[in-house]
Amino acid sequence: MKAARTLEEVWPSTVRGPAPKPLSFRAFCEDVCGLQLSPLMGAIVDASEGTQTLLEADLCKRHFGSMPPVRKPRTVAVRAGGRAGKTSRLLAPKALHAAWTVPLPTLGHGEEAVALLVAPDMKLGKQCLSFVSGYVDQSPMLSAARVKDDTAETCTLRRPDGRIVRVEVLAATRGGRAVRARTLVFAGLDEAAFFYAEGTGVVNDQDIYNAVAQRVVPGGQVWIVSTPWLAGIGILEKTLASEWGVHRGALVASAGTRALNPTWDPTGEIERDLRERDPDAARREIDGEPLAGTASSFFDPASIDAAVDPTLVLPRTAQAGEELCAGGDFGFRQDSSAVCVSHRSGSLLILGDLCEMRPESQPLKPSAVVRTFAERLSTHAGLTGLMADGHYRETVTEHLDEYGLDFYPAPQGNDGVSQVYMRARGLFREGRVRIPKHPRLIQQLKSVQWRPNSGGSVSIILPRTPGSGHCDLVSAFVLSLWELGGLEVEAPAPEPNTPAWYAAQEAKLLADMEASHERRMRERDGEVWG
Repeated sequence: MKAARTLEEVWPSTVRGPAPKPLSFRAFCEDVCGLQLSPLMGAIVDASEGTQTLLEADLCKRHFGSMPPVRKPRTVAVRAGGRAGKTSRLLAPKALHAAWTVPLPTLGHGEEAVALLVAPDMKLGKQCLSFVSGYVDQSPMLSAARVKDDTAETCTLRRPDGRIVRVEVLAATRGGRAVRARTLVFAGLDEAAFFYAEGTGVVNDQDIYNAVAQRVVPGGQVWIVSTPWLAGIGILEKTLASEWGVHRGALVASAGTRALNPTWDPTGEIERDLRERDPDAARREIDGEPLAGTASSFFDPASIDAAVDPTLVLPRTAQAGEELCAGGDFGFRQDSSAVCVSHRSGSLLILGDLCEMRPESQPLKPSAVVRTFAERLSTHAGLTGLMADGHYRETVTEHLDEYGLDFYPAPQGNDGVSQVYMRARGLFREGRVRIPKHPRLIQQLKSVQWRPNSGGSVSIILPRTPGSGHCDLVSAFVLSLWELGGLEVEAPAPEPNTPAWYAAQEAKLLADMEASHERRMRERDGEVWG
């Protein structure tokens, strides 16, 4: 980073007056924030100010669709790969630049203007604010102007013209409502492709854009910046589609990670690993290309074929030192019930057993299914329990108890299901899974589909086909891989009023007492305020 200049160097006292001194965004990035911009990053910075870019024509066509126009846009939309610097080198400096330079002739007495940064959640929002605070702290000009009553969500400056402007971060989950009653000099939508309303999962990027756009004062801007998610979905993708190469209502740009940040991953090790392990993620995160919004095969057929071991015979006997886990999927009327046991041998995860019961002329009897599965599981020495959907927990637990087996609830909801399947897909791609030549299981694995949803989630689609069921074997198998694949499973809670339950209550009470005592000691020593 370049050495930041002082207030006198950037804004001499002889020219200070009622309005801020013009200071270009590029000069602010380089001279105040001390940044060294890559050629493409510099071109975006210049174009956002209506300054003619020096970037070659072919690169402008590739990343802007055409040579950017020489006029300052009201809206800027940038789709970029991960680790490209879009937050640290675009949004954070721009929020500060707008806070420092946008004229505010109509701001009322005692009124504060806001440069707003909206992120999918407060964790990412505070990360963005940390960049803002870092630039302020290392700049003699900005640090001298900082108002010291900041909070964890704000950074406030008193400009030389006396105006108070606050850089503030906000979570998108409440962004549409919370931006009202604010005078904005800037609004930056960080990772806008992943905005969604809290509790509903409904994407609300358009609502947030509408709320901020009308509240940004003349001379201010709205920036929409994000790693891509779904093609054609969301305010970012729609803006890119309508403005690409024409830039009538907005400046738009699209680039991969290396184009914006040439110093990323100098050895190429990170990129090679991601492209081999998850090509879809690499296209999004490195190339900056959105996913298609249609359903497609979830498991790579080649990785499934590579996992098949024709010599593997079920049931397999676990060897000394191997870990065992079981997963189950229960259906009694239309769908099958299935249970799978997997063994971890070193880095390999091997299918050790598989049992399926299908309803024929009449529904399956739950108690008979669970008892049959429990008897089968009890033959695997070292197996401690079964993971399955919590819907049938009471029925399953009753019979597992008879065989000394615990019940582990599977991750819940769409997010839980997608995490389990994504983990299994990664294990297949890494070549860590071994399965027997079992035509029904292989067919079901290859039939699983997925569809990315707007807002950053995915839906796992388990087709119901004649003769192959509802991918019940796969549902049981991926749960048996979940813990063995490296993720811990929460131990079942002890039954109330049992010795184990009383011991857990006593341990919790002691932990709470120790935490309370530690806090009182910190308060006494002046380490805690409020």
